[in-house]
Amino acid sequence: MLFSLIGGCVLSVLHIIQYQIPAHQTLLQRAFETAPIWTPPNVAGTWIAGNGYNLEGFAYFLVVPILAMLPYGVSYFSDQEQGVLKNIYMRVKRRDYLKAKYIATFLSGGFAVTVPLFINVLCCMCLVPNLLPSTILPQNGICAVYVWNEIYFSNPLLYIAIFLLIDFCFGGIFACVTLAASFLSDYKMVVAICPFFLQLLLHVACTLLNIWEYSSVYVMQAGYGIKQIWVLIAYLIIGFFGTFFIFMYKGERTDAF
Repeated sequence: MLFSLIGGCVLSVLHIIQYQIPAHQTLLQRAFETAPIWTPPNVAGTWIAGNGYNLEGFAYFLVVPILAMLPYGVSYFSDQEQGVLKNIYMRVKRRDYLKAKYIATFLSGGFAVTVPLFINVLCCMCLVPNLLPSTILPQNGICAVYVWNEIYFSNPLLYIAIFLLIDFCFGGIFACVTLAASFLSDYKMVVAICPFFLQLLLHVACTLLNIWEYSSVYVMQAGYGIKQIWVLIAYLIIGFFGTFFIFMYKGERTDAF
């Protein structure tokens, strides 16, 4: 968990230095009242997931599977490799252990992903005012065709909270992809990088097919928004139930003795 949080916080701090502090200086130096067409920076469009033009934000959501995997993703593989499962299965029911392992991995992955984002939002709120986003000159591409656009323009903090919850779910799912992949290889490194390569494959495929907004890298970012709600629902349902049933099915049938 520590390495994951450090990695995520490094990207978060880099974004603060690169974008949030300059935005704060802009507020101090520019006389917005002299040119009403100028819109001052706001929290919803300035935090790390609030727009699509900052490199740190793209890099963060690209490596979300790695951040989610680090705390607990390969723990089942390690238990099996070290022979710990034999002792555990002699004391508790296998199904109970597998369920507890899945829940712990999901929660750890979710927290590892959202804690640096939450810190970034708090820092942004210290440097930039929480103004309502402008519908004339927005800092991102959110408009009427996007899901929850009414919330974005009327209650931006609620919009941010919704996407933090979405990011938590994606972090948990990517961590559990590692659990489901624990049966694919005898090498821990191969198992560990499976979620990252899965997201990379999805991202490249969506980009080549010119449906980039379906990529999980962009679905997780509040600044890109979601045009089709079914895309998010499909990711969450397939990700959760797919990893859960694969892990439970293989875990109950794999010989640990």
